[in-house]
Amino acid sequence: MTDSGAGPQRFPEPGDLVVGTVTSVESFGLYVSLDEYGGIRGFVPVKEIPSTMTRNLVSYFKPKQKVVLKVLYSNPDRLQVDLSLRRVTDDERRKKMQDYKQEVGARRVLDVAASRAGIKDDGRIRSALVQAFGSLQESLRALSRDREGVLKVIAEAAKGVDRKALETYLDVAAQFASERLKPKRAVLSAEIKAYSPAPNGIEVVKSALSGAAEAARSLGVNVRLTYAGSPRYLLRIDADNYKVAEAALAAFSEAAQESLRGRGHFELLRGK
Repeated sequence: MTDSGAGPQRFPEPGDLVVGTVTSVESFGLYVSLDEYGGIRGFVPVKEIPSTMTRNLVSYFKPKQKVVLKVLYSNPDRLQVDLSLRRVTDDERRKKMQDYKQEVGARRVLDVAASRAGIKDDGRIRSALVQAFGSLQESLRALSRDREGVLKVIAEAAKGVDRKALETYLDVAAQFASERLKPKRAVLSAEIKAYSPAPNGIEVVKSALSGAAEAARSLGVNVRLTYAGSPRYLLRIDADNYKVAEAALAAFSEAAQESLRGRGHFELLRGK
């Protein structure tokens, strides 16, 4: 599957996840322009929109709104792209939008780098970066780790570019990459209620919640548990992505319930 790159790609393929900007809302579906493909026009028929939204499309969709879609059919000769909204899962939507925003950020980084280096057209360099690393954001991460390695990758594409200008271009890009393209982590917060009527109830609850926190941490997340006044506690889970964060929250809840079964009470009051 193809995703975002240095600029407009040749044409989306069936199965691709794409970011589109709504251009027109009709009773029979949505027209969108595909941001990663030079604004190629696509169409989302009503049957490919969740049924909860189809009764009044204009209340859910507005021109210029960004949406994540799945390509069902594409025909480059006819410039036709048929798309689906309902076949995109929440996890796919979240990850695609995160990747898209990071790729837009990477393009802006290179815009600044080119401007400061006095390079008017870095299109060939960007294409070489995407070809080597898969996307601009990945190429910038590589640049922040191994500048000389990236320089070798783009050597052919950078022929004709002044050496000093190229050095400036890479230095600026590497600096911005380390500062602005750090991946955002997912954070889930929950308020919980836990108590035990046992004579040593406080210790029972502490032990149960401590074990639950370890169960969550076993998934590679950061866990912070704060006492908020008996019998309430505040839980914060920090993970690489929401899927892992949600799994850790479930692991915490299951472990706490199991530990307090027959000895106390555990309740997840509110999660975000």
